[in-house]
Amino acid sequence: RGVSIGKGASILAGAVVGEGVQIGRNSVIGANATVVCALLGNDVIIHNGVQIGQDGFGFSMGAGGHHKVPQIGRVIIQDRVEIGANSTVDRGANRDTVIGEGTKIDNLVQIGHNVNIGCHCVIVGLAGVSGSATLGDYVVVAGQAGIVGHTTVGDGAQVGGGSGVHGDVEPGRRVMGYPAVSASRWMRWAAKEMLADKRERKKKG
Repeated sequence: RGVSIGKGASILAGAVVGEGVQIGRNSVIGANATVVCALLGNDVIIHNGVQIGQDGFGFSMGAGGHHKVPQIGRVIIQDRVEIGANSTVDRGANRDTVIGEGTKIDNLVQIGHNVNIGCHCVIVGLAGVSGSATLGDYVVVAGQAGIVGHTTVGDGAQVGGGSGVHGDVEPGRRVMGYPAVSASRWMRWAAKEMLADKRERKKKG
């Protein structure tokens, strides 16, 4: 009920489109994907198995156990976004989760509730963006990196593979490591440690 599907859009086998969902022109919903509580723009590509609009991980913890917090927001996906196979995008808890125009998301990426991703970002496989984090425009998040919730990654910043971002990242900055520090600092430390390791192995014969 209440679904709107634009001209030229394709809904492939086994996909589920929930009540009130809007899908723009020439968009593609892949096989076995699920789209609920969401508004999609034009020329959006949702690959096979993607799950969009499920509840985010929200619980109120107390002595009596964990009580579910209602998730009442939506997912807004702007024009020309592409989301890779088996990725997940949680609906907002108290506001919308937003993915900006032209952003490209790889396979097996997790986007938490209330996340706001800017335009033309690139998020590579196995990365995770925790709830209420904000990514500016043209941000790059490499594979297996993690962004902690309620942090901001500024426009044009780059997060190296396997990094853990625990605080805000200034626009244009490149960070790496766990916890993430400037890329140049991380590479100097890594080179030093690799040399020390090589020497130790040489001593052991």
